[in-house]
Amino acid sequence: MRICVVGAGAIGGWVAARLALAGNKVMALTSRGPIDGISIEQAGEVQVATFDRFDGPADLLIVAVKATDLPSVAPTLGKHISSGTVVLPMLNGVPWWFVDGEPLRAVDPDGAIARAFPVNQVMGCVVHATCSRTALDCVRVNFVDKLIIGERDGSSSVRLARIEGVLADAGLRPDLTGNVRRAIWYKLWGNATINPLSALVRTTCDRILADPECRAWMLEGMGELAAVGAAIGCPIGERGEDRMAVTAKLGAFKTSMLQDVEAGRPIELEALLGAPREIAQRRDIVTPALDRLYAVTRLMAESSGLT
Repeated sequence: MRICVVGAGAIGGWVAARLALAGNKVMALTSRGPIDGISIEQAGEVQVATFDRFDGPADLLIVAVKATDLPSVAPTLGKHISSGTVVLPMLNGVPWWFVDGEPLRAVDPDGAIARAFPVNQVMGCVVHATCSRTALDCVRVNFVDKLIIGERDGSSSVRLARIEGVLADAGLRPDLTGNVRRAIWYKLWGNATINPLSALVRTTCDRILADPECRAWMLEGMGELAAVGAAIGCPIGERGEDRMAVTAKLGAFKTSMLQDVEAGRPIELEALLGAPREIAQRRDIVTPALDRLYAVTRLMAESSGLT
């Protein structure tokens, strides 16, 4: 399969490497252009993947850039898309296509992403893995659970089965779902509050979860996200405390937003909080805890040059 991975950073680099090592023709793109190869370290083993370069469309276009970069990157990818290309975004937070018939201006302000990617060619994906870049051409795989994939409408399809097979052969642990929107919302439910809080207080998740005031703010926000989820067909059948307990087992880790702050990169605030608030406002659902968290995090980002 001809595969183009756009955004060969930590997650994108790991995915591209695994697909190339499985025998696919993979082109991996970064902001600097195509790269020749990458090494991945996982469970004490180091493997080196070599990438190809090709012109024209890909069979599978994996988009793993930061949500903040996607509006400018998406319009440049037309040469890699044909009518048969499957577009598989691997993004944090709420993607631009999430609500049928409702453009999300928080993540796609002028519609550039929607124009670049034909919506019927887009497939949903949720990444449950953590990786880190140890050098420009090196990725360390810290934790891998699964890649949840599914058609936006919840249907089964030949292309879904084909993509599942390609990911499985590469050892990427695909997990098919009939409700990929709910899978996206469930991950958001666990991440949308602790990410901004970690960026604000500049500390690891274990300390945030041990603080009563932070926990209370998180639980209030998670309750609001659950209410929005219930209104859009993405119910959360779990208590916030139980989700926090799962996060606590991961120990003293830094969220992706905290890592972005420390590296001086723009933060993905709109994908994690802006878009959910936009969806809530259209349904007259009040979200005071999320609103406060969004406001103070946005001010921090603006004053720190992270927008």
